[in-house]
Amino acid sequence: MTTYALDTDTATLLLRGHAKVCVHAARVEPEQLSVTIVTVEEVLTGWYSQIRRAKKDEQVLRAYAALQQAIEFLGRIRVLPMDLDAWRRFQQFRKGKHHIGTNDLKMAAIAQRHGSTLVTRNLRDFRRIPSLVLEDWS
Repeated sequence: MTTYALDTDTATLLLRGHAKVCVHAARVEPEQLSVTIVTVEEVLTGWYSQIRRAKKDEQVLRAYAALQQAIEFLGRIRVLPMDLDAWRRFQQFRKGKHHIGTNDLKMAAIAQRHGSTLVTRNLRDFRRIPSLVLEDWS
């Protein structure tokens, strides 16, 4: 059974109800969907930053509501860990000078380690990683 690891951008699109992403996600069994721990880190950090930068009451309330939505979503989806094997893959990718962001390399390493297809709109960068299986649901 194919499993799918949503990168941060795709997970955010799913949270926001992006039509194409939602259709693809609905076509697979819930246990086939996952995110990496790096996506959890990026999503939560993003909302924490929004809360801290908010100046108006409505901005604060909107950011807290979005944070709660993200936490509830992340509590329902499988989170792929950064284990020793994934960490070693990440280090190899980094040594390979693939010229993509550190967190993207971490997501690629985790997805590859768990045999998951990485779902991303960023095919241009992720294609630089050998043997990484990719799909774009957007």
